[in-house]
Amino acid sequence: MDRAYWNRMAACYEAEIFSVRDHDRADLIAGAVRRFGKKGQTATDVGCGIGHFLPLLSRRFRQVLAVDLSSKNIAKARANYPHLANVTYRTVDLAAPGARLPPADFALCVNVAIAPSLAHRNRLLDATCRHVRRGGHLVLVVPALESSFLTDFRLIEWNLRDGMKPDRAVRGGFRAHRPTGNPRAHEGVVKIDGVETKHYLKEELEILLKNRGLRTLEVEKIEYPWTSEFASPPRWMQAPFPWDWLFVARKE
Repeated sequence: MDRAYWNRMAACYEAEIFSVRDHDRADLIAGAVRRFGKKGQTATDVGCGIGHFLPLLSRRFRQVLAVDLSSKNIAKARANYPHLANVTYRTVDLAAPGARLPPADFALCVNVAIAPSLAHRNRLLDATCRHVRRGGHLVLVVPALESSFLTDFRLIEWNLRDGMKPDRAVRGGFRAHRPTGNPRAHEGVVKIDGVETKHYLKEELEILLKNRGLRTLEVEKIEYPWTSEFASPPRWMQAPFPWDWLFVARKE
């Protein structure tokens, strides 16, 4: 998940990268932005990608800074939304030592702190949390570790319903956590389409934010359909659904 990776992804972003905006059926992110956004304030879209959330932020804030590791993503975001006069763009590696952003009243960070490297994530979270002004808010979306285990449970259940013996059903279910496939589940690092991706426990994220001077105000589940996990899930596979964590926190 370095700059070269995301520059390659820019050309096929819509097809290859899961769109949280399009799948946030309850509009939880937009609701958080509406509640905590103020037109006289500034906002940062941390890891803006190709700009999915920029129209939302542009309507709610006086000035928006769109930041991404990939210059090609930034170029696509700029081309997608040339009419957003209050948005400026910047290519920044927030995981680089000493990386800084200008102070902002609000930050939106959607599935950005997901690199498998702990040092990388810590530097990115440090830079993101540090740039939020006192009294300002951070809306942070991350993959849920609990959801990844729910997905494995559902696959085992599916195997059993298809007539597999329990031992075989289990071996066929925990494909992401077998020692030969991914030995890092204890770190919350599991594979998505073969790419090691950090997933978070709810309590883990509360601690990480508290250690950086932010108090958690709200925790929500952004629920997705089972088609986000399986190509053709059976009809009986309904709620509970897979989810990402959405955190709203205030800088103390």
